Amino acid sequence: MLKSPWRSPRNGFPPQGSPFRATFPLWPALGMGLLAGAWLLWWQGIPFLFDWDELIYGSLARQMLESGDPLSLVINGEPFFEKPPLFFWLQALAMGALGVNEWAARLPNAWVGGVTVALVVAWGSHLRGVGFGCLWGLLLLTGYVPLFFAKTGLIDPLFNLGMGLGLGSLLGADQARLVGQSGRAWLVVGALALGLAVLAKGPLGLSLPLLIWAGYKVWHPDPWPRWGEVVAFLALAGGVALSWFALEWRQQGPEWVEQFLRYQWRILTTSDGHPGPFYFHLLAFGLGCFPWAALSLTGILRTLLGKDPGAGGGSRFRRPRFRLGSAAQVMDPCQRAEHLLLVAFGIVLLLFSLVVQTKLIHYTSLLYPMGAYFAALRLQSIWAGHCSSPTLAGSHQRDEVLSRLTLWESVWIGLSGLFWLSLWLVLPWLGGSQGEGLANLGIDLTDELAWGYLKAGVDWPLYTYGPALLLLGGGLAWSIGRHKVWGWVSLLLATGLSAQLAWGWVFPRLLQHTQGGSIHFFRQFVGGEEGSAGLLSGTVGLYGFRSFVPYFYGPLQVPYAAFPAELSAWERTGQMPDYLVTWDPFVEELAELGSLQAIEQRGPFWLLKTSPSFSVSP
Repeated sequence: MLKSPWRSPRNGFPPQGSPFRATFPLWPALGMGLLAGAWLLWWQGIPFLFDWDELIYGSLARQMLESGDPLSLVINGEPFFEKPPLFFWLQALAMGALGVNEWAARLPNAWVGGVTVALVVAWGSHLRGVGFGCLWGLLLLTGYVPLFFAKTGLIDPLFNLGMGLGLGSLLGADQARLVGQSGRAWLVVGALALGLAVLAKGPLGLSLPLLIWAGYKVWHPDPWPRWGEVVAFLALAGGVALSWFALEWRQQGPEWVEQFLRYQWRILTTSDGHPGPFYFHLLAFGLGCFPWAALSLTGILRTLLGKDPGAGGGSRFRRPRFRLGSAAQVMDPCQRAEHLLLVAFGIVLLLFSLVVQTKLIHYTSLLYPMGAYFAALRLQSIWAGHCSSPTLAGSHQRDEVLSRLTLWESVWIGLSGLFWLSLWLVLPWLGGSQGEGLANLGIDLTDELAWGYLKAGVDWPLYTYGPALLLLGGGLAWSIGRHKVWGWVSLLLATGLSAQLAWGWVFPRLLQHTQGGSIHFFRQFVGGEEGSAGLLSGTVGLYGFRSFVPYFYGPLQVPYAAFPAELSAWERTGQMPDYLVTWDPFVEELAELGSLQAIEQRGPFWLLKTSPSFSVSP
């Protein structure tokens, strides 16, 4: 049985009148977890899966379900070397129950999000009371990018859950040893969680948490881990992680493992087609975690400087400034937990900003729960600072000053809010006008592909401006009451609801512009589009642009050609498909080859029929 390391009287905590709790608050955590799962399920399956990542993962699960082989990862008939299978197993289970569709592909992350929020509420309630724990979970569900991210069919929510649970269990074991317990049950849970994180996405699931833990132990060397427990921990985590790799090695030989490791090295040392400046992830966090990113960074800074950002200036616990080794004898579990979060935030941000060359926004998604913790601290101080007791630390006036929003916080919240408001206004306007709005403004759009996307003929009714109107109303209320509870509640409700409306009203139409035509064409070959004019018989190929749309929405195998020479090879070997789906930039190129009949155009996508006499120049 896992015992709370904060229950022992030898610890000296919780002190009289403190907000710490001696047991896990089961019912608030379960309640918030269920609400989070329902919140994430709302409209989760309405938008198409986006190209590439969501479609790659959904296609792998679909292929796994069709083949009945859970050990082989195959897409378009070719082995997939980039990811382990844990997340695809969950997707395949959901598809087996609900069918192959967007809801099933994203369903695992609704469950993962509910579990994550439940654990966050439980841990936050341990440290600072149930109100704080619920606020921490609430922020995760109302920040724009964290909410969008949790509703997707990406691997990272499961990956982050494994790493976060592993680190939390290591901290639990550490604290248990401080109060005279063995902490071995915590170590077992942590090892299993990190092993599953590796099975979700790869070696980073173990190496990154261990790097974070090493940084934390530099700050808090006591209690030093026993070498025997270290070996057992690594053996258990490695055993879980290597189980599937060993099966792959036995079935397919060393090629899969070699290709997998090459891919991991490539995304670490090259941009892999996704370059970006070193400040990319900090900017993505600052804009994406609206409206609480600025609060988070302020909370982190105040914690580093030895101030308690959640006490409204009146904390009874004096926090040490950041200095290596200076916190070795700190017994307060709240301080030690916050130090671990600080180390984790810093290492993740620095690693992916300065070392990893591939810049993708979800690479630093582990920052979201850590940042939300410090934002919750800061928000509590704003709400409660004017009520702090002057007998604890200085005057009531000083507490009120410390608890007020700083100028930079107000400015950044305002600017990032304007960014999102502009986005929710521009997308319906641009899509609804089909590019004519740009022409009316004197903007000459010369890119034919961009024009193709805009001319996709997608309907944008007036209610698609709903996210903008909600955000505008919440922003106005916040600007009036930004130091009050009602002002922040208004803004958080506005961001959460506008994010949901954007997911259900804006994103589906945006994906109709960018992918709708291609999906319509490929669905006609498998009978998956309701109300289609009729199914097409024959085979279909993809030419010119790389997409994973066909492998989820169309036949399991669709040949791809990037150049005319590959079409020539298909013709010589009798493998020419009956139809080709291509993109605007390649239509003229194909027209010069002759013997192609245009069947239909949707946006920038074309469906072409190849004739029996089709040929290309050598």
